[in-house]
Amino acid sequence: MLAAQANQQPPSKTFIACSRCKIRKKKCDGASPKCSNCATHNAECNYAAVRKTRGPGKKFRGENIDLSTENVAESAGHSKCEEQGQLVIPQPLAAPTSNMDTSSFCFPPALPAVPSQVPMVPEIVPEFLLPDNFNRNLAAFITRLNDAAAAHEFYPLMPINICRHLINNSFDEIMEGHQFMSEESFSQLLEAQYTASTTCPAGDASRWALVNIVVALALRFKNASGPESTIGAVMQSFHVNATMVTQQVIFQDPSIISVQALLAMAVYSRSIPDVQDFSMLATNASYQLEILSRKRYGGLLVCDENEFWSAYHVATKLSEEVSPIL
Repeated sequence: MLAAQANQQPPSKTFIACSRCKIRKKKCDGASPKCSNCATHNAECNYAAVRKTRGPGKKFRGENIDLSTENVAESAGHSKCEEQGQLVIPQPLAAPTSNMDTSSFCFPPALPAVPSQVPMVPEIVPEFLLPDNFNRNLAAFITRLNDAAAAHEFYPLMPINICRHLINNSFDEIMEGHQFMSEESFSQLLEAQYTASTTCPAGDASRWALVNIVVALALRFKNASGPESTIGAVMQSFHVNATMVTQQVIFQDPSIISVQALLAMAVYSRSIPDVQDFSMLATNASYQLEILSRKRYGGLLVCDENEFWSAYHVATKLSEEVSPIL
């Protein structure tokens, strides 16, 4: 009797718990719009969206799955193609149908094929500084220096790309404590000298002396004590180029470039044992600045004010170093 009554009872209904009851692990009656627990605490009651299934379920259903011999053979054929690495070419898609005019419909243009390339690695060391290139270029340049010395001519300048790299990476350091000009001004003079000539002053002794002595300062700054003899001949050639026109720079009409050239040579000469060169160069720089100051007050000098006063302060500082020597 009891078994018959149990079979007659309807199956219990399965409820989906709301989010709040799931978190608190409480029994939820699944009422709408709020379950009893949420209604009691006047809390927001949210139910998860009902998941919609696609196709047959995971359980075996004989009426929905066709296990005929043809399907099994086709499935085995596809597996065999995949194992052999064959490429299956899909069939072209059918053209879309639309109620609008076909003339206004067009496919997006195909993107051009981009060839696979190795990503560019930023240049850390310039090409001319690589070991093989450096040794080869140094040997070739020293040969040119020897040829110029044998002919009693000015030494040639280095390639412009090497000088640019050298100045860009050492100008602030070589001018520290005695910056008598800006890097921009020197770069303009460097480009002008290379445009005019790389083997002679080309009519401007002050520019030639200034370019050569600043490059010599940069080479000396970049030199280590160990390999100094390796490029010592190159550094010495730039210094000799400047000293060969020193008399012209001193006895010509003073200009801001001639003062800068004398100051640069004085800074370079501070590390030379013979202090007479330093005293002579610093004194002549101060003398030319005095003449330029008179022209400036008389309105006869046209130059950059910042460069004038920068040269004036450096000349004053070097003159103070000359006084104890004399």
